[in-house]
Amino acid sequence: MAILAKQMIAGRQETGWRRAIEDSLLITGRNLIRLRRNPIIIVAIAIFPIVFLAGFWLVGQKLMAAQGVNYIQYLVPIINLQALFFSGLGSSLMFAKDIESGMMNRCRAMPISRVSTIAGLVAAYMVRALLATLILLLVAYVIFGFRAESNLLEWLGYLTLVVTFTATCITGYSILAIKLRRPDLVNAIAIIPYTPLLLLSNGFSPTENFPTWLQPIVRYQPVSVTCDALRSLVAGSDGSFPLFCYSFLWLIGLLALFGFLAVRAYKRLIV
Repeated sequence: MAILAKQMIAGRQETGWRRAIEDSLLITGRNLIRLRRNPIIIVAIAIFPIVFLAGFWLVGQKLMAAQGVNYIQYLVPIINLQALFFSGLGSSLMFAKDIESGMMNRCRAMPISRVSTIAGLVAAYMVRALLATLILLLVAYVIFGFRAESNLLEWLGYLTLVVTFTATCITGYSILAIKLRRPDLVNAIAIIPYTPLLLLSNGFSPTENFPTWLQPIVRYQPVSVTCDALRSLVAGSDGSFPLFCYSFLWLIGLLALFGFLAVRAYKRLIV
């Protein structure tokens, strides 16, 4: 029996891209089943973004119109990014619950790729983020008069930034879950990085409306850069490609950093 077990383990390696992809797909399927069985996900995907869109639009449309800003066109990208942040928040809570329940002990004891646990989490919540994006854009178009002048290539650029931003958020929040391990702590602390990144951005108000000393921070932080790129892509502007590249490089750099730190933290996880 011991010899058979050794042969089975030897035949199923933890390393390699093929193994990582196969294991990640298995973990993704498991996480999607959990998401489907959670009714609050429907609220998070379909209702929260629309409520925030309506609230900010009702409050800010006249103020922004005085500055020559079509506020619904200006607002939709940041509400989209906010929905992606919610995906990151939800993923960290799920990950922390897995750690607390002992699921991560089982994953670490099995001969599966070490990257698959995080990759499966990212892929499952990527589906949630894309559904939230689709619903938001559809409601904004039908009810609020949001319009896009993008061609197919610009829409692909928009979705590329949505996917990359989501992956970056989820990977970054997975580090938080691994370090804190307790769902109640994660739920309490996860809002800390989310709040300043959104509020100190040009997502809800133009950079010029911030104090002069704060404007460089607001203008060049990743959320603002991504908002600028999304607005430009939706509008079909001539300068959309440089903005897309700037945002994409920001996000890819953060994703690579967070991915390295997340996998290293997971390998060191002792519960």
